[in-house]
Amino acid sequence: MNKKSLFFSLTAMLLSGLSYGQQHCHTDEARKEILAAHPEILIREADLNKQIAEALKHIDYSRMAKKSTTTDMTDSANFWYDIPVVVHIVHDYGVEYMTDNTVFDAVKTWNIVFAKQNSDTATVIEPFKKYIGNPHIRLHLATKDPLGNPTHGITRHRTYLASNGGDKAKYDDWSPSSYLNLWFINKFSGAHTGAAAYAYQPPTADVIPYYDGVISLYDYIVNDNTLNHEIGHCFFLDHPWGSNNSAGAGSCADGGSDNVDDTPPTLGHNVTGCTPAALYDTACAHNYFKIYPNMAGLDSLVNYPDTTNSENIMDYTYCSKMFTKGQVERMHATLNASVAGRNHLWNDTNLLYTGALAARPDLKPIPEFNSTYSTRLQMFTCPGTQLRFTNKTWNDTVTSLVWSFSNGATTPTTTIANPTFSSFVNNAFTDGGWVNITMKATGNHSGDTTVIFDKSVFVTDANATPASNIVEEFNPDETLAKWPTFNYYDNEFKWEHAYNGFYDNHSMKYNGFDSRVNPMLGIYPPTGMPKGDYDDFFSPAVDLTAMASGNCNMNFFTTGASRSSNSLDITDTMIISYSVDKAKTWTTLKVLAKGELLNKGAISTPYVPVSNADWVAKSISIPTAARGSYVVFRFRYLPGVDHNGYEISTGNNFYLDRLNFSPNPAGVDNVVMGNLDAVVVPNPTSGNAFVVVKDAANTVAEVTVSDIAGKVIYKTSQPIVGSEARIEIPQSYIQVQGIYMVQTTTGGLTKTQKLVVY
Repeated sequence: MNKKSLFFSLTAMLLSGLSYGQQHCHTDEARKEILAAHPEILIREADLNKQIAEALKHIDYSRMAKKSTTTDMTDSANFWYDIPVVVHIVHDYGVEYMTDNTVFDAVKTWNIVFAKQNSDTATVIEPFKKYIGNPHIRLHLATKDPLGNPTHGITRHRTYLASNGGDKAKYDDWSPSSYLNLWFINKFSGAHTGAAAYAYQPPTADVIPYYDGVISLYDYIVNDNTLNHEIGHCFFLDHPWGSNNSAGAGSCADGGSDNVDDTPPTLGHNVTGCTPAALYDTACAHNYFKIYPNMAGLDSLVNYPDTTNSENIMDYTYCSKMFTKGQVERMHATLNASVAGRNHLWNDTNLLYTGALAARPDLKPIPEFNSTYSTRLQMFTCPGTQLRFTNKTWNDTVTSLVWSFSNGATTPTTTIANPTFSSFVNNAFTDGGWVNITMKATGNHSGDTTVIFDKSVFVTDANATPASNIVEEFNPDETLAKWPTFNYYDNEFKWEHAYNGFYDNHSMKYNGFDSRVNPMLGIYPPTGMPKGDYDDFFSPAVDLTAMASGNCNMNFFTTGASRSSNSLDITDTMIISYSVDKAKTWTTLKVLAKGELLNKGAISTPYVPVSNADWVAKSISIPTAARGSYVVFRFRYLPGVDHNGYEISTGNNFYLDRLNFSPNPAGVDNVVMGNLDAVVVPNPTSGNAFVVVKDAANTVAEVTVSDIAGKVIYKTSQPIVGSEARIEIPQSYIQVQGIYMVQTTTGGLTKTQKLVVY
């Protein structure tokens, strides 16, 4: 099952078989895992099987088995089960970002099979021709969402889980009693290695409704009836060998069964293709028959084929062509049962509520794009570094797309006619700051939509700041705007400004406390998890050439906590990297983890530092290769999860403050450096300022004042006699309002502070 398309003719397959790897259905593995946590599902399964057996008592199997392929006794030829569907594209702007038309065409393909209109039923081997069933099922993309808004029945959700998929990637589910939810991703997580898709059957869905539906790799959307197979599971069909995933394993005596009589006993077929060995496998089906009471009350023997139904859509042969009549009856009985609301899906009230039978509405397009450097998604850049902006507009056929860019873009405006998902514009920028990107998308007959993206791409300044002038306190009234943060996946885990810090009331905080989780009450979110997430903040460009030789350190203070005391669960990481080629490539400078990040241990509530004693100094030696005239730094935080498989956040909040560059490591360039206490007063000032130096008797204090661009505007020195000295900075040198850097050196110790003039 769940198979890549077989592009070879039947003759070629008979000669050569399949020479490449295929993926499988993981419904049985997923069921096994979830049963460990919810054994009550077994009771629901037994109850539903009992209901189905009761519902099928009226069928005369002996008569049904005798009918030719022209008459299907499984249902009235005029009755159809109409099922509302919603397709969720879970993506990270990769190849899984399918077009709307791909989805529309896929639904048509699924419906051909569910109407027994697939032409390959003509090639079903003779013993099973009279057993081909017609499900009489029609899938319809919903035209109304749960709030009654018009829709095409397609959602899109960007997440890192697009390549680490599983139940946690099932975002944006619509009520499963009203819609059949189908999710498509790029890759499954390691827990589903080898999977192409999987689904939960109604008893499981009844217990855990938010996982109800099918999740599949994007490239299996129409491959060898993968979705028909998985939807079969949603309607309570098993694999022909029963509820285990060991196709082709074991022995006939193991007795696996799918509770459907006209699928003869089989061990299953593990990716064999339409080979004679699979098509005429008699290993478990020899002399297979069933005895039924007929309508006259007499026993009647039905001699089923002595070969397995390897062309069954619920098998793994990659030769799927048919459902049997018995499977159709089982699906219909399930659709008439209340378990997991299956009987509600197709009733008239729900079809009206979901707009399933209405014509697809004309909707305005939804502008969307991604930005990349080379093949890497990138939203931070430097002047002159070109990014590619690729169209991802959806929700309608777009006839025209107008782009506009600010910040001195090399292509400030451009128009693309009939754009596709691969249409793009390249742009570099001269001006720093957040770029305003405007997209105007015009649909065919639906009007146009204009969206302004004002916090998607940031350009750092063209001129680098001298390293000696950087003492970053992350104050929003000063230079915080030069340190952009990116919450790439728009979730609760992110960098943000905090109103507490080591030196003042400001710092950079990583919000790592998962407010969705309450282990004490057993509350865990059904979707989403921190694993795989990452968030960045960036420095402005730094000029480190003044420290090209000798020592050079990046110094800062941090404090943080975890949510768990188990060291195996403390997996948060911060990676500090640098770029010397204007954000084109990045080199790792330092990786901080465990106690280096989370010095306060386990705290069950959101962590907030309360005193300077909570903070620890950090120093990172900067290699010579990174001491250029234009260097940017990236601080990437990766929240961790527990090791027990619950996939919940075990981190807490983390703070970083007072970042600076110095020849001396942190611990020397502290607020108070050894016995040296130097402070600038008054600060801020509108007149003279003074550097007050204490406890540095019999030394000479040197004071250097620079503007924010690094230009020295005042320099003086003064011998210190006694325990305190006041060194004046005359107003005449600091008349221009703004921020100045004041560096004080005495006794081999150096301290740099900001002076604000208003």
